[in-house]
Amino acid sequence: MAKSRQTFSEQDVSYSSPTGGRSREWEGPARWTEYLGQDMTSPMTSRGSRNAGPEGTSQHLGGSHKGLNMQWVYQLSEVAEGLMAKMYRLNQILDYPDPVGLVFSDAFWKAGVFPNHPKICMLLSKKFPEHHTRLQLERIDKIALDALNDNVEVHLQSLEPWVQLLLDLMSFREQALRLILDLSSTVITLLPHQNSVILHAFMDLFCAFVRVNLFAEKIPRKMLLQTYNLLHAMTHNDRDCDFYHRLVQFVDSYDPPVKGLHEDLSFVSPRVGEVLEAVGPVIFLSADTRKLRNEGFLSPFHPRYPDILTNSAHPMRAQDLANVTSYREWVLFGYLVCPDELLRVTSIDIASVVLKENLVLPLFRDEYILLHEDYQLYVLPRILESKKMAKSGRTKQKEADLEYSVAKQVEKMISEVHEQAILSCDAIHQERRILLKQEIGRMVLFFTDQPSLLAPNIQVS
Repeated sequence: MAKSRQTFSEQDVSYSSPTGGRSREWEGPARWTEYLGQDMTSPMTSRGSRNAGPEGTSQHLGGSHKGLNMQWVYQLSEVAEGLMAKMYRLNQILDYPDPVGLVFSDAFWKAGVFPNHPKICMLLSKKFPEHHTRLQLERIDKIALDALNDNVEVHLQSLEPWVQLLLDLMSFREQALRLILDLSSTVITLLPHQNSVILHAFMDLFCAFVRVNLFAEKIPRKMLLQTYNLLHAMTHNDRDCDFYHRLVQFVDSYDPPVKGLHEDLSFVSPRVGEVLEAVGPVIFLSADTRKLRNEGFLSPFHPRYPDILTNSAHPMRAQDLANVTSYREWVLFGYLVCPDELLRVTSIDIASVVLKENLVLPLFRDEYILLHEDYQLYVLPRILESKKMAKSGRTKQKEADLEYSVAKQVEKMISEVHEQAILSCDAIHQERRILLKQEIGRMVLFFTDQPSLLAPNIQVS
């Protein structure tokens, strides 16, 4: 894959091992050259560039006390795609293991990444974050332990690229969080019709950050770290590798990932809630296919006079509808990791509309999470906690009554929306496909008849 080294060629380092990788922990885009391949441009980055316009790649946040280069924001979203591509590749090599359920196929052990000694490796993973010196491994499988000693260098070499991936995930977390904080703390208004470039950059990076950390649960992080450290100790007089304790803390804080995301993103939660409220009207409109068809939101023709050509009966709403796929994604990820924002009065309706339309939440390519299961596991307990606090009267009575009432409605919605989605989402998507097919067909006929109205420099990709 071609690397985009032309911008950051002054910093060239070794990527072959975690030891060499420690020198990579400087600030800025040069840290991530490996993941900024020219062929790895992400949909998020492309959207951001299109939204940015000719000045978007060099735009700075003027309202911040320190300028923030928007190009770096786009590039870090691309880094997220690169990290997920590497995790996806690891899962392919390992035959798609289940690290949470500790289910590993024969192909996993024969892949050549981990030593083929299941008892030792699985115990290390199961007992995480216990240090290997406390596990009395020689009693578990002394023959396997001796075999590890005999081939320790080979095993270390096999694991090093993937331990480097863990280091990259940890560094990505630190840098992405700083950028998200800078974007959210700016005094600039972030709404669909005000500073939309910065809004999309902020929310795309936010969603990329969530995706990366949710996907990371699908790779055997604990086994990877613990096995590598055991092998390292065998060759370094029982000393842990330099980054061991930092990685233990990182992996443990994201076990499970959603709880770590709740903690990390609590500072940005109110800003995300404001954004989700702002895109609510567009989401409501997009769910009403009858209104879209009857009012001609997607058509160049006047809705009541088919022979009259208009720029659009609703130009602003038409532009919003072009971004509605992103808005739905923002809602699903936003309320999952910022559950307190569901207690806003209008949020329950916004979340309900989008949750009814989906059963899974895509992460990368064909990887996904079960949407409603995660909402019930991680969002519902937070809502119940808020409901309990409101009932105990820790706030003013009027506010407590309102919070209790809203929390009760959110609880009911989350408990019931899964069944509603099973019954309705297929019909919703079918109706939406029919509408889009009809409108595209009308567009084709129209521009075939009037080709001169096509913009000469229109982007078709």
